[in-house]
Amino acid sequence: MTGICDTTKGIDMKNGISPAFFLGTLLTALVAMPIGVSAADSTPVFHEVDVVLGAAGQAAAQVDPSSEQNTSLKYAASLQVTKDLLLRFGAEWQSFWFPAPRASEAPPTLQQANAIVGFDYQVAEQWLMRAELQPGMYGDLSRLDGRCFDAPFLLGFVYLIDADLQWFFGLRVDLKSHYPVFPAAGVRWKFADLWTLNLMLPAPRLEYDVNSKLQTYFGAGIVAGTYVVGEHYGDDRGLPQLNHATLDYTELRLGPGLSWKARPNLTLEAEVGYVVHRSWDFFDQDINPTSNPVPYLQLAIHAHF
Repeated sequence: MTGICDTTKGIDMKNGISPAFFLGTLLTALVAMPIGVSAADSTPVFHEVDVVLGAAGQAAAQVDPSSEQNTSLKYAASLQVTKDLLLRFGAEWQSFWFPAPRASEAPPTLQQANAIVGFDYQVAEQWLMRAELQPGMYGDLSRLDGRCFDAPFLLGFVYLIDADLQWFFGLRVDLKSHYPVFPAAGVRWKFADLWTLNLMLPAPRLEYDVNSKLQTYFGAGIVAGTYVVGEHYGDDRGLPQLNHATLDYTELRLGPGLSWKARPNLTLEAEVGYVVHRSWDFFDQDINPTSNPVPYLQLAIHAHF
């Protein structure tokens, strides 16, 4: 980015505003907005809350940032404007911490704090569409400046054949990424009474319904994002070319899990497995550190009301 983004001094957050405070402020504003609309105009409003906590273990190679702690908080509200149109507003905070040695090329933390702005639209009787923009700050968030700003865009379509079979088509656009346009396709197929093949990114899996409340599954998880590191990140590692560099972070997980519908609007999930691939790709500098495979544990809460 050029112009204003290159000349701004930014906001130092080491002793100031934290990313959690940034998210909290954003959440407060967004939560207040749909509630006000609902009270005034009796507009139906639907809420979604997702909380994810995870950790990965330490591998034998101490020079690798093999251990990891990750947290994700997401809130979204959908306003029913017409029978075919839902407007979506929300906020998200996601963070990764890696206990890497200071000399490691991999960063000790990656974070994002972003808004969610978009809509769901029923294009036709069997076609649904979602468009979503995620403007926000993507980096280590030790300082807030224009270089950390990004606005990934998601576009997806669902073709509803029947209650047991749906096809998904979509793409992700992020102009800062090494791969600015990433297309995807998937399917959800309930091929037996108790079995469902849910091949939808970023978490494709095979599901088995134990009963009406409990489900087991085996699947994969793809975590990916584009971030900007700090202005002295390279200096601290003897690689000045990495100062304010952009990287693509990619993580691939495999493992089984349990999903329990504690209430009609509340689902709890737990899964274990292995992080089989993880990379921090500074694609502009041709530097791409990777990590050894490590076991992981993840807990999640999904609520809608």
